[in-house]
Amino acid sequence: MFSDPAAGPATSATPDPVVLVPRLPELPQQAASRKAEPSETALAFLQWLQQGLASREIKYNETGAPVHFTAEGMALVSPLIFKHYARETGPESESDMTGLQVQREVLKAGWHLMVAGKGKGKVNIVSYEVVGRAGVAVGKLSAVVLTDPDRFVLPVPPANPVLKLLEA
Repeated sequence: MFSDPAAGPATSATPDPVVLVPRLPELPQQAASRKAEPSETALAFLQWLQQGLASREIKYNETGAPVHFTAEGMALVSPLIFKHYARETGPESESDMTGLQVQREVLKAGWHLMVAGKGKGKVNIVSYEVVGRAGVAVGKLSAVVLTDPDRFVLPVPPANPVLKLLEA
């Protein structure tokens, strides 16, 4: 409480002290592990994906589908699903470039699986082998894998049995 000098000395007790909390600088490893807030673009893509999966307009776990569920999470076939989104939401002539930008925004959100790459780094896009009859590999696909798919869809469909994660 402040006193008015014209009124004479204050008769009440002094105010309680406040606690100052020091703010320490952030260490580089803390900054690297902090998740960024997803951009509006990443959130719009995810909402489009959820609606498409719910309505079955976006196929999953079948031949040629842009989405597959695996033991690792929800595999978004790259760049197919991102280009598909870009074609549906913007000019088709810009779908390749826009699709790549949308993929970058989804990656920045930090929802995805990162695996050790060749050398020292990590990679954002993982490869799956498509296993055909008699266990013979019949193809490959690349995907951005969103971990913990139950954050995005419920119930989570069973893992596609014909996809096998390839080590980088």
